[in-house]
Amino acid sequence: MIKSDFHLHTKLSSDGISEMADMIETAVDRGLENICFTEHMDYDNPFDNEDGDFEVDTDAYYKRYKELTADETRISVGFGIELGLQPHLVEYYNEYLAKYPFDFVIGSSHAVYGQDPWDKRYYEAFESEDAAYRTYFEGELECAELFDNYDIYGHLDYALRYGPNGDKYFSYEKYADVLDEILKNIIAKGKGIEINSSGYRKGMKGANPADSIIRRYRELGGEIITVGSDAHVTTDVAADFDRAEKALLDCGFRYYTIFRNRKPQQLPL
Repeated sequence: MIKSDFHLHTKLSSDGISEMADMIETAVDRGLENICFTEHMDYDNPFDNEDGDFEVDTDAYYKRYKELTADETRISVGFGIELGLQPHLVEYYNEYLAKYPFDFVIGSSHAVYGQDPWDKRYYEAFESEDAAYRTYFEGELECAELFDNYDIYGHLDYALRYGPNGDKYFSYEKYADVLDEILKNIIAKGKGIEINSSGYRKGMKGANPADSIIRRYRELGGEIITVGSDAHVTTDVAADFDRAEKALLDCGFRYYTIFRNRKPQQLPL
């Protein structure tokens, strides 16, 4: 049974809604044993000026984290970060990560080639939805090749959340050439992926990434997989973890992963 949520955002992220203390209380109430906050550090995101700053005040974040966890014995709470990967940010993030004692680092592709698929305008530049997705995956491959300082790659098919037809017509085979290379890079570097349960509540057929991506990751020898709700509000903490557990079992996993001090630990499903 999954009792760890390793993708959580609070009001300290510009798109978060709930307070950190309330997220902890909710996690305890829902019987979780481990959580990790992963506030946004999305440097040079194209929407920083339009929709808020996606760069968390990390000093304030760490201070609040320490205040709330100093005497916390009911649940293990990790200090993590979600980096918005872009090719020109390798050194910037290496320097940033050296400044703080993170337990866990998610590397995610939100913006690719200066555009974020969250914005419907992203798709207007392409002749087809398939071309938009392929370009997104090619951007991820570039980052997977360049970046070494992260623990898991977040929501690998993030673009499918926002495309005109979402994952309705998605198949691994359409993009197998580039997806295989992404997964091989991740595995070769000793990194992992996540199963992000937000896909269920966003009207998708499954989690992010799709079951076919998770299954292929396993077939290629991938062993590190975390589980995260991507909650930005208390009501979404550990949401649909029963469905995520079933997906993992169906894809051949009998365990999932948590991190402490950037070191993976496997827990049974």
